[in-house]
Amino acid sequence: HNFSTRAIELTIEFFKSLKQSYQHQKLVRETYKELMALSDKDLNDIGINRGDIKHIAINQNLRGWV
Repeated sequence: HNFSTRAIELTIEFFKSLKQSYQHQKLVRETYKELMALSDKDLNDIGINRGDIKHIAINQNLRGWV
């Protein structure tokens, strides 16, 4: 690889990473919003405390559930 090819590859990787980060943050916001909309009873039924929602949304421990 020459310098310009490597620079292009790094630029592409940067934008891919930026897109993945944006998609993750969007998923975090959506998960948080959806879980916060549930009643305490509904949350209890699926074994979640309201105080855990932020952690769950960020870490996506419910992947496949929501």
